[in-house]
Amino acid sequence: MQLASLSFLYLFLPASLAVYYLFPRRMRYGVLLAVSLAFFLLNDPVSLLFLSVSVTADYALGLLMERFEQQNRRRRAIMLVMVGKNLLLFFGISCYCQLHGMATPLGLSICTLLGTGYAVDIYNGEALYEHNWGKFLLAHTLFMKLPAGPLVRYRTLREQFLPKKADFARMSEPIALFIQGVAKQAILGSPIRQLYDTLSSFSRADHSVFSLWLMPLCAAMNLYFILSGYCDMARGLGGMFGISLPRNFYYPYQSRSITDFVGRFNISVTDYLKTYIYHPLGEDSGGFASSALNIGVVTLLWGIWFGFRINYLLWGAFFVLLILLERSVWGKILIKLPVFFLRIYTFALVLLSFVIFNGRSVGQSLFFFQGMLGLGGLPMATSPILYLLSQYAPYLVLAVLFSTSLPHSLKGALRKKSPAAASAVGMVFYGGLLFLSTGFLLHP
Repeated sequence: MQLASLSFLYLFLPASLAVYYLFPRRMRYGVLLAVSLAFFLLNDPVSLLFLSVSVTADYALGLLMERFEQQNRRRRAIMLVMVGKNLLLFFGISCYCQLHGMATPLGLSICTLLGTGYAVDIYNGEALYEHNWGKFLLAHTLFMKLPAGPLVRYRTLREQFLPKKADFARMSEPIALFIQGVAKQAILGSPIRQLYDTLSSFSRADHSVFSLWLMPLCAAMNLYFILSGYCDMARGLGGMFGISLPRNFYYPYQSRSITDFVGRFNISVTDYLKTYIYHPLGEDSGGFASSALNIGVVTLLWGIWFGFRINYLLWGAFFVLLILLERSVWGKILIKLPVFFLRIYTFALVLLSFVIFNGRSVGQSLFFFQGMLGLGGLPMATSPILYLLSQYAPYLVLAVLFSTSLPHSLKGALRKKSPAAASAVGMVFYGGLLFLSTGFLLHP
């Protein structure tokens, strides 16, 4: 059962909200834990058992660390055990699953990295030791963030597990955000993925220069609408249950530099890497060589977040190179250019990066680059490609439009001019989105 599914939308979610708000406020975190565990059980029961044992071990080790509060050597040893255990699970299981073509266990990255951050935070005195096992388990298994985040620090979540009065007047914004996330996946993400899969199935002889340029555009739009759709749904669901989750994407395809893009794309992962790796390594304080190394480590890990393949590693390395070039070579030139050209420059490089990201091998990515430059003897376009484009062009146009801040700006302008009209238009718009999304989910 996915977040963007009819069973979740019309059965699981309404039932969960009804039960949650029927219980007294002091008991609601327990209800939310039960809802989260039920979601986990319906999707991946084996992983629930495994990760629950891991989370319980972190809970016990945290209490043990508190017991040796005055013995720093022992506290450090316990912290290193917690960090090592979680990173071993994350990297080991992820690599094993990828090598054997298996799906990664639900919530693996979220649970293990949250546990790693918790260990470091309590050791540094930046978070309190958790004595409530139920709330500790809830922070790790909170159902709305399991599929794709956002990745939130433990203390940020824990502070929100307090009794709250139901405020149904403010429920409209979270509901709209959730519907927006469903629509991103169902109406735009899935059709564009279908186009990309069709293009990927072509043999080398069937491709054209145009199809090879179309593939990275589809890949970029698909990844954005699938991941940002998940995070919009997570934020919307969080709001419905009284929990605030951070934004994870901020219109990355209208960034003004590659450095800006990395800061806007998968924001929670970038912040996590900065907090637990970049800052402890010294940031930019050790000269150019040290700064380059620190940036390189963080950006490579940012790329590996998506999986353990040589192409993902190269994707991260590509961004490392561009960030260093912007900082040391052409950064001073970029700041003098008009915003329009900066956005074209950034989007063009990001689009090229997806040739690396989506290649099944280095050789395939090189073939794509050669073909895009017209060096492979391929035709400019073919009839099958043009036919596919005629079918999917509306989705691509809408995807490009809604990947920018233009719709949000128009909404803000209307709200400023006439709040009542904006509210009415919003109700009709999101009602229509829900209706269309339901149709797409019924007939994908």
